Amino acid sequence: MARHPVDLFSFIAGLLVLGAGLLLLSGGLGKLPMEWVGPGVAIGLGVLIALGARPARPSHEASPDGSPDEA
Repeated sequence: MARHPVDLFSFIAGLLVLGAGLLLLSGGLGKLPMEWVGPGVAIGLGVLIALGARPARPSHEASPDGSPDEA
């Protein structure tokens, strides 16, 4: 079985979700208000999804004469 490269984006996102889950299970962290954790996690996940959904490169590049390539 061939090894595949590590997907650091997914790894970091998983660690963030794991950390948020452990924080919620533990009942909080000092004086951190728990009513902010849910919205904060939702916003963070939304940003991560938006960053992950970006294409790696443009879907179609312009040809040297300036007109778009046709597939």
